[in-house]
Amino acid sequence: MPIGKLKQAIHPSRQNLFRLWLIRSIVITALLAVSSWLWLSGTADLPWLPLFVTLSVMVLINALLLLRLRFDWPVTENEFFANLLLDVFFLTVVLYFTGGSTNPIVSYYLIPLIISAAVLRPAHTWLIAFLSIAFYTALLFYYRPLEMFTMSGHGAMSSAHFLGMWVNFGFSALLISWFVVRMAATLRLQARTIASSREDGLRNEQIISVASIAAGTAHEMRTPLATMAVTVDEVGAEHPELKDEMQVLEQQIERCDAVLRELVSTTTEDSRMTVTPIGTLMDSLLEKWSLARPETRLQHHLPEPVSRRCIRHDQSLQHALMSFLNNAADASPDFVSIRFEDLPAAVLITIEDRGPGIPEDIAESLGKTYVSRKQGGLGLGVLLSQASIERLGGEVALMGKPGSGTRLEIRFPLAEDTDDD
Repeated sequence: MPIGKLKQAIHPSRQNLFRLWLIRSIVITALLAVSSWLWLSGTADLPWLPLFVTLSVMVLINALLLLRLRFDWPVTENEFFANLLLDVFFLTVVLYFTGGSTNPIVSYYLIPLIISAAVLRPAHTWLIAFLSIAFYTALLFYYRPLEMFTMSGHGAMSSAHFLGMWVNFGFSALLISWFVVRMAATLRLQARTIASSREDGLRNEQIISVASIAAGTAHEMRTPLATMAVTVDEVGAEHPELKDEMQVLEQQIERCDAVLRELVSTTTEDSRMTVTPIGTLMDSLLEKWSLARPETRLQHHLPEPVSRRCIRHDQSLQHALMSFLNNAADASPDFVSIRFEDLPAAVLITIEDRGPGIPEDIAESLGKTYVSRKQGGLGLGVLLSQASIERLGGEVALMGKPGSGTRLEIRFPLAEDTDDD
């Protein structure tokens, strides 16, 4: 699943399903009230038994839907679509017993269609539109006549009127299916864009604050390191027998000083973009890895053609890759691998481990805020590393389930005019 991206699938919420239940309840109540009044007053001669059986079945189904809403089960798109189809079929049966297309409530076919256009995918909306038009057409010829809806002595005018209603309904259904679906899709896209921009803004604020603290800390650490370097020289001069130990300390101090210099340079405008062969980048990573994690063997796979391809980057790319590799080694000390694959105009970098995987409760937040799968960790590595790669034009995707390890994929663009030489 991509880090820091919103899910693209459309999932109707429980609130929408409850609203659908409420609309259906209002319609059923109105139909029961009108039918009861007609039956008691004797105004109309209808097939009362099948009509009341149909309404009773819908009351029962609606009661079951209300019971279902009491449970905290996720509302799937197919479930919502099935309920809309149920409303269409229910309306068709009621109309068959109450005058067919001559009944004014035939226009209610548009309600499920509008709801589908606003909530569901276009394919579902087009199917509901097709069924509504088909049932409306069938009700022009097959229905139980209702005297109060007939136009006595106006046969030709009546036929023209009902045909006009049918044409108007079909045209309205097509307009809704075409335009309302696109309007709803535009609104959903705007909502996703706003949410994504808000997340990016919050993440950038966090990154800026972390970068400011890092730059300040780097400057403050230079003085203690200089003091330690002088102390090591003095101790080595006074105690020649500790020469080997002092050399190790000097190397570690020099390494810390080099890391701090790189940290300062990446937080200023002095960090420049360079074009580097992927093979050279891999050699640099292996050298740094051998110094930082000598106890963990890094398995790597870099085909010769890919090693000659070039990418444009700055120092932050190596820091990001090292951060991801360190996270993998912390989770799986026995197995860490990095693999490079050639893609059209890009390179795919895959980092894998065999650790405990990513817990579901933090998977969606990785790359957005401070979270971590390590005890006491701040989650800064993933946050800063993803931001660095995205700033350079790359994409990051994280896959893995609890207990099955983690797979990190980085799609990074190649430098322009790169040849395979």
